[in-house]
Amino acid sequence: MSEKELKILTLFKNIEQGNKSAFDELFMLYHHKLLAVARHYLSNLESAEEITSELFVKLWLKRGSLSKKKSPEVYLFTSIKNASLNLIRSEKRRKLGFNLWSAEEVSIETSNITDQELYKLLNKAIAELPEQRRIIFIMIKEDGLKSKAVAEILGISFRTVENQLYKAVKSLADTISIYLGYHPQYKKRRSIVAQLILSFFL
Repeated sequence: MSEKELKILTLFKNIEQGNKSAFDELFMLYHHKLLAVARHYLSNLESAEEITSELFVKLWLKRGSLSKKKSPEVYLFTSIKNASLNLIRSEKRRKLGFNLWSAEEVSIETSNITDQELYKLLNKAIAELPEQRRIIFIMIKEDGLKSKAVAEILGISFRTVENQLYKAVKSLADTISIYLGYHPQYKKRRSIVAQLILSFFL
């Protein structure tokens, strides 16, 4: 575990015990980073600032379970992403006047068990990436952020982001190539679902 990861875990444990100084330190460390992520999804700065503030309020109010979070930084970025998407869905409901399916309720139907297994394998491989590498991969490949934006949010160099992304993609491609019998970066993808899954590597 890196010194940075250990520090955030310590802050979470101290916040869980009601330490306001630890909460203030976490706020100073992550407020601008989380706001930047929210701004990626929301065009309205006021809305982005509001949900970022709400996230910290909820963090304090529900601090009793913080020590259970094994990856605090991933938890923070995932929380602000979900809050942003929830706000977008809520605004669409009001405008359109009907309920929209949430991302969790939408699924790709397939009778091909191989594709389902491939999803599981890929998700498992992503979960096993080193924490910083996993965060970078998710922010770029899943959330659509640019490498430059990720570098600014995480406070690291652009070159580090690109290097970690390359290593993540190579690691994941190598992992699933054993399962597929061919390397996804070099061979044409086959099923429709596999194309969606392997679009990570384009």
